[in-house]
Amino acid sequence: MSIAHSILDSTPIVSDHYQLVAFFGVLSYILFLAHWVVSTDWESKLNCCSLITALTGILYLHYSNVLFLLKYELFCVAAWITFLYFHVSIWKSNYEKVRQALNTSTIIASLKPYQGSIVGYLICLPNTKNASGQWNPPPFSNGTHVVLIFLYSVLLFLHCLAFFTPASCIMDNSQNCCRYNFVMNKFDTQSLNMNYCSGPVRIGFTGAWSTGKTSIISALLGHNYSTAQIAPAPTTDKFVCLALGATYSDPIRSDDYKLRENCEVMSHLNDVTYKMCGQSQPNVLDVADLNEEFRDFVFFDMPGFQGEYANDCTYNSFYSQLLDRMDFNFVVWDVSHGKIENAFANFFLEKGHGTEYELIYNRFEDDNSNMAFLNQQYGKMSKGHEILSEGYVLKLHENSTRYAEQFQNDILLLRSKILSINQTVHDRRKMSMKDALIRFREKISGYDSLRKVKIADRLIEQDLNIHLQPRQSIFRRFGVEL
Repeated sequence: MSIAHSILDSTPIVSDHYQLVAFFGVLSYILFLAHWVVSTDWESKLNCCSLITALTGILYLHYSNVLFLLKYELFCVAAWITFLYFHVSIWKSNYEKVRQALNTSTIIASLKPYQGSIVGYLICLPNTKNASGQWNPPPFSNGTHVVLIFLYSVLLFLHCLAFFTPASCIMDNSQNCCRYNFVMNKFDTQSLNMNYCSGPVRIGFTGAWSTGKTSIISALLGHNYSTAQIAPAPTTDKFVCLALGATYSDPIRSDDYKLRENCEVMSHLNDVTYKMCGQSQPNVLDVADLNEEFRDFVFFDMPGFQGEYANDCTYNSFYSQLLDRMDFNFVVWDVSHGKIENAFANFFLEKGHGTEYELIYNRFEDDNSNMAFLNQQYGKMSKGHEILSEGYVLKLHENSTRYAEQFQNDILLLRSKILSINQTVHDRRKMSMKDALIRFREKISGYDSLRKVKIADRLIEQDLNIHLQPRQSIFRRFGVEL
């Protein structure tokens, strides 16, 4: 609008007679269109309309308005096939005439240069003569049909491609996860790492410093993991990822890529942290452990959160993101270190107690419990008015002579709780992926958008629907999305 106004301001005659100029502009366009209609034959008109249809299908429908295409899919495909058949028929008819003319004993002089040339596929028989009675050079009308045949072939290829699984996903161990990432690859914040949607369940142990997080993990494993340090003072100064079910117990070897996949989330988060804060979190460690019972899990032993680091961008950002990437968090609390920092509590305000995290009352004593203090601290983590009672809190007695038997029973209960999380987590992963697909479905664009939308719809309606039995289609084995 500003350009139009500047033109009007710079040319007074135009601004003074705007309606007259607009009238002549519209009239000139109508006369030009009328002249084109009158002066061209029906085939040229149809070719022009066909070209507009093909370019609209490729540049608009297949690229940026695939939902409209999906709604009128049958009509569009029928129209494209009809146009393709028409152009192939006309091209074939014209080429046959040219070929026959080139094979006659009396070849038209203007056709001779094209004998045996590939250009012969693009020309038609000449239909006008010059002043001396000789045929004019042949028109390249068949070239128009070749271009349109190519455009409609591309359109139908893009449409057929939507019924095939991406080649990279056919042999993948988790096709649902691979197909999901294929659909969401332009939405970086939603694209999921393979291990996140199909790999081991991630369990985080977090809380204030010296609440016994590492001790609890060691009790679950039946031994201290290789780098564990246990003492009354804060000892865990690193974010430790424990890949379980390994063949050795040590920091993960640099060439052990299979185990490293289970812990690569921390490398990914460090990349994000670097972009946000200008530096990455150096205190991360990947550790392998022999424990077979929890081979379907990855434990994360986090350093105790300390309030003095709440304003440290690197520490705060990494800690928050790692908590968000856990499938389930256990917040370890005890009376001796009972204060929950406000900055730490804020991490859990949007999380569901019982579904995304659970509180562990560690070093519990039967005759000296302090549920009032725990509820006071828990209130910082919850927007509601839920009151925790002793019967609904995971309690771990002190690992001492007095409570040795109770402690073992508590660990057995915690072990059962963790093992029961597995199916719940996988169902929740499916639901979160399904929700993301529903939210982003209308924003999918690009020349592969029809394929992505069709795969997204199949994931939403079938493969990620936890209420339906998974379909075992024989076609899927060969990469056919039916």
